[in-house]
Amino acid sequence: MIEYSKIKIKGDKKNSDFFFKYLDEIYKFRKENKIDLNIKNIHHFVIQTKSEFAVSLICEWLMQSPYNYEFSFVHELKRHHVLRFNDQSPDILIQENLSPEEDFVFFQNSLNPKSKENPNIKFIGEVFEVTDLKKLDGILTNTQKVKFQDPLPDKFYDDYIHWTTPSIYTHNSIGYKQRPNAQRTYLMDQEWNFDDEAKARFKLSKDMFNNLSLNKYVLPIDHFATRIYSHDRELAILEYLTLTNYWFWGAYNIGDQNSSTNVCRNLQGDPESISPAKVFTANNTPAFLSFLDGLPCPTENFVQLYGRRLHHFALGVTDGFIGDESKNYRNVDYVVDQLKNSHMQFLDHVIGSCQEGLKQIFSKKSAHSLLITEYIQRCNEFDGFFTKENVAALTKAAGDDDLIT
Repeated sequence: MIEYSKIKIKGDKKNSDFFFKYLDEIYKFRKENKIDLNIKNIHHFVIQTKSEFAVSLICEWLMQSPYNYEFSFVHELKRHHVLRFNDQSPDILIQENLSPEEDFVFFQNSLNPKSKENPNIKFIGEVFEVTDLKKLDGILTNTQKVKFQDPLPDKFYDDYIHWTTPSIYTHNSIGYKQRPNAQRTYLMDQEWNFDDEAKARFKLSKDMFNNLSLNKYVLPIDHFATRIYSHDRELAILEYLTLTNYWFWGAYNIGDQNSSTNVCRNLQGDPESISPAKVFTANNTPAFLSFLDGLPCPTENFVQLYGRRLHHFALGVTDGFIGDESKNYRNVDYVVDQLKNSHMQFLDHVIGSCQEGLKQIFSKKSAHSLLITEYIQRCNEFDGFFTKENVAALTKAAGDDDLIT
């Protein structure tokens, strides 16, 4: 486990005295109450979509990532479809709301012009494994005054998920669950099965991924990025640190895009493929002041159109090159070329170079999840998530697309 005293914050984005005061106090409180020992890695992510989109969204993940479809189940008027890479990396749960009543996702999405076109599509949040759920709930509820969607029952089933209410800063929730045994399991009311046609589509999608040899290069989720308003940036980061065992890695100012990228990493020190980093992106100055400084506002434009929400998942790509190294045809170049030939659309060409440390690219956002997929290759053990030049180009490309789509 990483020691707080050894943390050297990276980046050139300035934070307030308020931020650092409470950052230190949060770390101290977590250590005193052994929260960092209680909370483990992320168990799974939850993405909600429309029922008619579920099969297509699963096919996207099978074709574009190393995840495999495992099984489906129904629990409390929600249908879930489990995608898994292995027992160490977080699962992805595709969720359908089966209730005739609108849920909080519907009302959140109704606030913004683009999201209200698809009011049932949204990233819900991440679920952490914990050692002692009852003890953690006592600290979060009684001392920290964290609000949960339901009180923790006196007696709860194995695999019960204790969800916080959606954050006012990110509109995402965080869940906690005790893992009853070594095998990764879920609390379910009943199993559920797709028909043969859907299963055939799943097989075709995964076969395409493997036949193109993408299974040799594409890794599981590396990081996931939320877009928020400028005035919420420090508060959203601090709130996340009060609810998890993550630590503030650093932040970089992307001046020409009027934006900053802020990274939190898991305290366990595991690689991102096991414990993905959490990224917060926000404007430097509010969009309503853009007419004064003449700078673009791609990040806040997205939030105004789609609401506070997750913007993208990034998938890692193994380091290396294809063919003669002098031709500089890297693994990520091969992956993207194969996906383009399979009709996946991207916002730009592969950005960056191994001389700079990494290469990365954004896809167009999925119509079935409203999420972008990033592919990122770190070269020569580069310890970071972007270069300033890369993230500026990615931010601009995504912003231009938001204004079109």
